[in-house]
Amino acid sequence: MKVLITSALPYVNNIPHLGNLIGSVLSADAFARYQRLRGNEVLFVLGTDEYGTTTEVKAREEGLTPRELVDKYFVIHKRIYDWFNTSYDCLGRSTSEANKKIVQDIFSKIYKNGYFIEGEVEQLYSEKSNMFLSDRFVEGECPICHKAGARGDQCDACGNLLDQKDLINPISKFDGTVPILKKTKHLYINLPKLEKELTNWISSVDSNWSFLAKNITSQWLKQGLKERAITRDLKWGIPVPLEGYENKVFYSWFDAPIAYIGITAECIGEKYKDWWLNKDVTLYQFMGKDNVPFHSIMFPSYLIATKEPYVLVNGLDSTAYINYENDKFSKSKEKGVFGNDAIETGISSDTWRYYLYRVRPEDDDTEFLWGDFEAKVNNELVNNFGNFINRVVSLNQKFFNGIKQKSNGELIEKVKPLLDDYFKLMDKSRERDALLKANEISSIGNKYLQDTAPWTLAKTDLIGAGTIIANCIDLFKLLSLVYSPFIPDASKKISESISFNLSDGFLNVFDGIKTGTEIKPIGILFQKLEHKQVEEFKQKFSGIKK
Repeated sequence: MKVLITSALPYVNNIPHLGNLIGSVLSADAFARYQRLRGNEVLFVLGTDEYGTTTEVKAREEGLTPRELVDKYFVIHKRIYDWFNTSYDCLGRSTSEANKKIVQDIFSKIYKNGYFIEGEVEQLYSEKSNMFLSDRFVEGECPICHKAGARGDQCDACGNLLDQKDLINPISKFDGTVPILKKTKHLYINLPKLEKELTNWISSVDSNWSFLAKNITSQWLKQGLKERAITRDLKWGIPVPLEGYENKVFYSWFDAPIAYIGITAECIGEKYKDWWLNKDVTLYQFMGKDNVPFHSIMFPSYLIATKEPYVLVNGLDSTAYINYENDKFSKSKEKGVFGNDAIETGISSDTWRYYLYRVRPEDDDTEFLWGDFEAKVNNELVNNFGNFINRVVSLNQKFFNGIKQKSNGELIEKVKPLLDDYFKLMDKSRERDALLKANEISSIGNKYLQDTAPWTLAKTDLIGAGTIIANCIDLFKLLSLVYSPFIPDASKKISESISFNLSDGFLNVFDGIKTGTEIKPIGILFQKLEHKQVEEFKQKFSGIKK
């Protein structure tokens, strides 16, 4: 089976924090790794969203051009994704020439098919800067929840999408002045015209969607779809190839989803059609809850409107948010751990990955808590999993010079039913629950080792002790596989110690390791977190000091 997987494209105008990483990139990565282990042909597409007003705002703050800014932050993003061991097949950028070509082509097809309408609207305009203000250049009081700091397109406090004209007491973020309303024309995607076809399609696939993805999409459909602008009065963006629109660009939420296709083309050329225009491909998309409508409503609408046989999403997986110590991550306040911070802590990427999957916000918001981080890593990762592996290897080395003895399959039989549960959870991308199932398998191995005490039995029955240790070694293959989507470095070390190739996947997972195999020493898989060290990090990332 051909499985196409995308992670939501993060804005490249800032550094991703731990919540950003698990919300899309790492969630997609675990699923891609799992699908490869199941023997499927996988293409995992990752990239950066580089157009839009947020980029312009940040560029002005840093005294750079938008191009200089995105070039700078793309390097930072790539370093973080690589350090976190993200197994992408394609890494690209929405600003590529390949994406520009595909965006303009898709636009032209939609325009030809009559799914755009032109509208003259009043838009906020800065007289001081002599320019129309895009949604991100305007802030004010939300007309729905009345919280300050709402943007012209969305209120982060209540999550509602907004029209900038409805903001109360709007202020230009560009120059600090009070804007006026002025008429301008834009193109709109005619969602009401597509609504019936879109709704029928959604009802045929949403059983494969996460709870949040279904719920958010359902709310949108209940309200009825409205026309959505796809052009903006900006210079930084993909030009609109239409007479009369020479001074406008596409709204980033038109070109950004299409960038999944553009990045694929940037990566593999014309072969992108084998993935995006192929009815035999199954598409899974991962994102935070704020991005759901753009993946369940907008992007599919664009593709449907082309009348081309584009692949539409089958599995839509959305996470809630991870908060930081009962507050929000904030780069400006130096609150929370960002990707570059994690690298500099000296804590391994596997350790960070493990905890993020353990608190993955699959249905509701969760918290990053340093005390919880310390407890879960030390009790589960170090004492349960790592300790089991190290004890077994050490015992085999001590009593049998590292040579595996004959097993009887006793331990494997105990855990066989759990693998089916693990498969069902991973197929639904319930990654946090699947990791707990992997921990359960490891715990059974630990209990078996503790109950049978081969170190004691070896004094009177060396053959019996060898069988017990060999049974535990047989479990290594399964453990390396079920943990591989989450902690790939450790899983690779375990598989190498038993001369097992992880790329063979789950095909013969219950076949024991051949008697006589040399089990190579692994060393310490995970470093225990010291409480003093954890407290220092908690203080360091707590926010700006007075």
